[in-house]
Amino acid sequence: MNDFRLDKEPKITTGFKVPDAYFDSFTERLMQQLPQQEVRVIPLYKRKPVWLSAAASFIIMFMLGIFFTTNTATPQPDDAEIESYLTYHAGMSSYDLMQHLDTQDIAELEQSIPVSDEAIEEYLSDESIDLNE
Repeated sequence: MNDFRLDKEPKITTGFKVPDAYFDSFTERLMQQLPQQEVRVIPLYKRKPVWLSAAASFIIMFMLGIFFTTNTATPQPDDAEIESYLTYHAGMSSYDLMQHLDTQDIAELEQSIPVSDEAIEEYLSDESIDLNE
């Protein structure tokens, strides 16, 4: 096989040659050949999608403001409603209710319910509780 070396063989010319200083003025000549077009500037405020999106965002922010500023707390029942519920609907006896009271609740009940000695004696006589047992 013959030994072939690129650096020792004579080079073949392509036959194409660029004229002198061709690329120095190429940009100017190309720009002169292009058609001149005026750039149309459309302001953003004249486009409908911009107005529509601005109105939609304003409405959304307004509705979110109303949603977060309204009082969403549920009304708390008063004492009479709680008492009537416990009396008629709950399956709890008075003993079950007493088991869930702490000392602070008992102290508040003692302050709010006036109990006389006569009322205690009447209750004990009606319940037929023998105190001597």
